[in-house]
Amino acid sequence: MVQIRRQPGGPNDPTLRLVLTHALFGAALGLFFTVALVALDIQGLATLLRASESGIVGFALLAGGFMITCGSLAAGTALMTIPHGDDDDHQDGDRAALQYQPIPVRVRR
Repeated sequence: MVQIRRQPGGPNDPTLRLVLTHALFGAALGLFFTVALVALDIQGLATLLRASESGIVGFALLAGGFMITCGSLAAGTALMTIPHGDDDDHQDGDRAALQYQPIPVRVRR
């Protein structure tokens, strides 16, 4: 019987779903921060955007920057918190049980 292995990165890949979900949540959070900054007129930001001829472009650039930054931060945090085993960990996951040995190295002139 022939077995077919799934390739990682497909639409049903749980890691991809995890990263995209967190990235979208982070982007929404960045948009929320931008709207809050403008709505509360922090440091006269809303006044500046209203007085400018290109206030909508400024808002879009500010929102885009916040969305990219917060989305990347959330996606990176999701990836870094995935539990996985390291190659140099002991079978029980206890690094203190590892026995380190010196490696002889020849010095060339």
